[in-house]
Amino acid sequence: MKYLKYCLVAGIILLSLSSNTPRTSSLSEGIYPGNLLPDIKNLENESGTKLNLSDLKGQKVLVNFWAAYDAGSHKDNVLLAHTIEKNNYPVKMLSISFDKNESVLDKTLMIDRIDKTYQFMAKGNEYSNLFEQYQLEKGFKNYLIDENGVIMAMNLSPYDLGQLLNKN
Repeated sequence: MKYLKYCLVAGIILLSLSSNTPRTSSLSEGIYPGNLLPDIKNLENESGTKLNLSDLKGQKVLVNFWAAYDAGSHKDNVLLAHTIEKNNYPVKMLSISFDKNESVLDKTLMIDRIDKTYQFMAKGNEYSNLFEQYQLEKGFKNYLIDENGVIMAMNLSPYDLGQLLNKN
């Protein structure tokens, strides 16, 4: 009985100490829905505009990784850009191309009639860092992030994007 009392007192003390510790429910960075999308830094488009993904905080953003040589991701880039523009969705589309040649990217965007403001090309170390960090060897992806940078959904089609944005 004596030991039971000590165990009970010790348990109560431990319980009270654990309930007084501050809890941090910060989100972890990652590449899946519910994670905080890692910041993408030092993007520069052909007109010299520099941008970090974090500069767009406070807005919904569709981050799209693609390349002109990859038919599926190229098609998605065109359809998503035109869908957002046509429907005036409240989302910025930040596209990052993994093409090796700037003139190919420039011609592709011109033919596809896509606004170049938020179209960037991964270059140098940024190319390999992003490719590895976002596991793009498994295929190009896109991410819809909320105003706080949390991934709402990934690999969206234009239809999926419309469904999600019309729901919110």
